Amino acid sequence: MLVDIKPARMTLDDAERLRTLAVYADGVSSAPNAAIAFQVAEQAAQRLIGHRLFTIMQFNPETMDVKRVYTSNPEKYPTGGRKKKRETEWGTHVLEKGCWFIGKDAADIRRYFDDHELIAALGLASVLNMPIRSLGETVGTMNLLDEAGYYSEDDVAAASVIANGLAAVLVNLNGAR
Repeated sequence: MLVDIKPARMTLDDAERLRTLAVYADGVSSAPNAAIAFQVAEQAAQRLIGHRLFTIMQFNPETMDVKRVYTSNPEKYPTGGRKKKRETEWGTHVLEKGCWFIGKDAADIRRYFDDHELIAALGLASVLNMPIRSLGETVGTMNLLDEAGYYSEDDVAAASVIANGLAAVLVNLNGAR
């Protein structure tokens, strides 16, 4: 039996979200370098989700560490910072299993991040970490931070689209993962 299903009409909000993602996709695909692609991602994340700090980390599966390759706050949270994630609950969940993570408050930040004091000093107390994946493997993470309780599961879909749009950028960064 065939059922005639009429699609629901998009609201202006839905149309605006799609336009934002289209601008993002065009911007990343035409970016002349990784820094510009990361800036485009930051702008889309700000518009669709919001953040007070945005970073991109590149993952090295051999050493199980991540290296900050982009930050929205280069003065206080600069690029080049590394975090060791071998045998950590967060590393297993996000880097090895490729699952997103939401830290809802300062206690979550303290539990999972060695640099929790710096994060707190920046007035940040929640995080959304989204793995960036290519061909089934994690190549990095996109990280959004804001005030306590800011992020929820409602933010995951947009974050996933933005993060995974950066997979080729990270794979090609410096010619290797």
